[in-house]
Amino acid sequence: MKTFEFESGRLLLAILIALAGFMSAPLYAQEADAKEIVIEEVTVLGSRRSDPRSAMDAAVPVDVISSAELLRQGSTNVIDALTSVIPSLNASREPISDAATLVRPVNLRSLASDQTLVLVNGKRRHRSAVVGEYISGINKGAQGVDVTPLFGAALKQVEVLRDGAAAQYGSDAIAGVINFALQDDPTIRTFSAQYGKAYEGDGETYEISGTFGIPIAGDGGFAVLSYQAKDSVATSRGVQDGAAAVLGAAGFPVADPVVVWGAPGVTDDHKLFINSGVPVGDNGAEIYWFGNYATRKVDGSFFYRNPANNDVFTVGEDENVLFADSTGQGCPVAPLPTSSFAAAQAFIADAPDNCFAFQSRHPGGFTPRFGGKVTDYSIAGGFRGEFSNGLSYDVSLMNGENKLAYQILNSVNPSLGEASPSDFNLGSQIEDETVFNADFSKGVEIDSLASDLNVAFGFQYHDETFGITQGQVESYIAGPLASQGFLVGSNGFQGFNPEVSGEFSRDSSSLYLDLEADITDKFLMSAAVRYEDFSDFGDTTNGKLAALYRLTDAISVRGAVSSGFRAPSLGQSNLQRSSTSFSEGELVAALVISGTSPLAQRFGGKQLEPEDADNYSFGITASIGKLALTIDYFDIDISDRISLVTRDLEQSDRDILVAAGNPEAATTNEVQFFVNDFDTNTSGIDIVANYPFEWANSSTDVTLAFNLTNTKVTKRGNTIDDGRERELEEAIPEQRATLTFDHNAGPFSALLRINYFGEAYESLFNDGSDPVETDSLFIADAEVSWQFSDTISLALGAKNVFDNYPDQWEIERANGTVTTGRTGGYLGAIYPLNHPVGLGGGRYYLRLTADF
Repeated sequence: MKTFEFESGRLLLAILIALAGFMSAPLYAQEADAKEIVIEEVTVLGSRRSDPRSAMDAAVPVDVISSAELLRQGSTNVIDALTSVIPSLNASREPISDAATLVRPVNLRSLASDQTLVLVNGKRRHRSAVVGEYISGINKGAQGVDVTPLFGAALKQVEVLRDGAAAQYGSDAIAGVINFALQDDPTIRTFSAQYGKAYEGDGETYEISGTFGIPIAGDGGFAVLSYQAKDSVATSRGVQDGAAAVLGAAGFPVADPVVVWGAPGVTDDHKLFINSGVPVGDNGAEIYWFGNYATRKVDGSFFYRNPANNDVFTVGEDENVLFADSTGQGCPVAPLPTSSFAAAQAFIADAPDNCFAFQSRHPGGFTPRFGGKVTDYSIAGGFRGEFSNGLSYDVSLMNGENKLAYQILNSVNPSLGEASPSDFNLGSQIEDETVFNADFSKGVEIDSLASDLNVAFGFQYHDETFGITQGQVESYIAGPLASQGFLVGSNGFQGFNPEVSGEFSRDSSSLYLDLEADITDKFLMSAAVRYEDFSDFGDTTNGKLAALYRLTDAISVRGAVSSGFRAPSLGQSNLQRSSTSFSEGELVAALVISGTSPLAQRFGGKQLEPEDADNYSFGITASIGKLALTIDYFDIDISDRISLVTRDLEQSDRDILVAAGNPEAATTNEVQFFVNDFDTNTSGIDIVANYPFEWANSSTDVTLAFNLTNTKVTKRGNTIDDGRERELEEAIPEQRATLTFDHNAGPFSALLRINYFGEAYESLFNDGSDPVETDSLFIADAEVSWQFSDTISLALGAKNVFDNYPDQWEIERANGTVTTGRTGGYLGAIYPLNHPVGLGGGRYYLRLTADF
């Protein structure tokens, strides 16, 4: 009866949301109003002209997403909001991926997260401190920007440039550029409170946000303060691990499930933004500043440690209980009895007093909890205006930092034996960046041109530091039992020791020149060239040509060709840490080292070089009546892409690592480091169409966005096997589409969005021998809102209204047997782990908004 009531309630919710907002629309469309509806989304991204152009008049494709559209998603973060409306933008979900659990990567055009440049108010944003060496799919090894500190209430709009732009903006802009424009309205006064919950009954979210603007320093000055506070309860979508279920049936004290597959819990999630500008003098000059401060605590599950067959508890192929012998008198040599908990307890209790085994401390095994605190801040300020000769200037300085303070709970440092604590502070990774910009532009009158030739030029200095701070001593020390074969360091994620801690820095300087003009009334053309010199690997020069031709007043064609690059991140060049991964059904200890370290050089490691890219695009824009349509084709060749190489260790290799100050290497199975290794080609098409309908007493805006992206590995190199190649080519669905109906009828409005995801692939647990293919699926989101006073509105909505999940994975083996997450040996993971849809299912929300 309970199930029937729940399903009936869910269906009723979907029907009410779908019908309530549309009930006032008649069944026929009126004749087009004499006043044509024109969508003018003004953007400055991709052009340095002083006269902003609409996205339809840009020589390259730009999406402009308003703050109002972001706030109507029902999502608790800007990542999910953007991926709902831009099909070429995707974000994987990492339920158990070490540091990636703390910072979600975002992908544009199926390229890695660090191949997209992120700006705030047109200024480069610092990247995150996460190096995703344990992430699956296309983000493996990437160090992108932490977008989570940005939120809808703080934003005026988001501009997404879907074209290579390294010649204009510098490193990382291979897939494109995302610019987050902050609120600058001094009259804005908003407050919002939202509650949400998953259909499954978990995953509760509590969120408040607000924006408060004031005019300052007379006319034209403004200050806008935005704030968000949020807590999110974890979700669980797996089943009990088969081995743990057997132990549970035998009476062992094991949790159900022992591994929690789902979104982590996030608490103390606070975000603050300020954006301000003050006019100076009478010539339109302005002093401006903006910045943010954000913190959040993340707590997620790790893998289960089985007391009968895990290296913390057992040793050797026979999986005999690992005893610590304090006197050398000898200990029992036999596997743990698992027929009953009483038999296991008796076996451990009967051992001599000189023998200690971790089964006495964790008789049912244990599952570490991993997470920590993310702290992110930035401050930027500058002075802009125009000289009397018409030369405009913008001089700015930005500093930003992203810090991850890692923590692991419910774990042990086995080498410390009974003296080991359970909770460990592991140390931190810190990314700190300072950017100085001096930008100038001037329109130069040339008689032969239909417009002034806009000449823009400038200089940028970029200083970067990647830091590692050591953890508490117990998290990394080799205790007295290390010599008896006990693992070193906090199990699951060893703390940073003094030898690997420190700061690694580099700087770069760049010069650019950017020209743009209307050659005729119908023909626009732009050209850019950028020279950039890095202190660690050398220099690079890149260029871009773009043009738009107006075939008619309604139809234009456009295209661009450019070269680009992505500099290797300092984290990729210098990170060194030890962790535990899951491979071929076993937990494996791996150590990440610098590619320039002596041991890495033995395996072919060396100084990383930049990834190089060539971008080509061609498109058409059309404004026919009320229809706005853009179709763009793109082709991106990337060479020398950075990849993570894995090498098995021999004892001589371990000895070198231990002597270099890595005691945990004594029990490490493999070593990993980054290399430039493979080439890819990514091509596809983006289609965006919008048409507004006018009814008798309401209106409906219909938008279709479609993306087709195909990636091919054109050179495999030495690190790409069949499974990795398929991940790069198929991890993100080749086809993505959204169809949105936005209906307004007086105080009522309704939003219905249908998201389509094509087929996807992943190597389960990064293991190419476990290929998981997921069929295409549709996800529907809906919201209805009521403006019941001049200032107060109420919205009821649902994400994934019909509670669709990716198909539970299954693998057919060569011998004809079928393996699933319920078969056992896969820690209870029954859904694909990294599908863009995620594995959370449907959720509903209620939002109250006040606009004063």
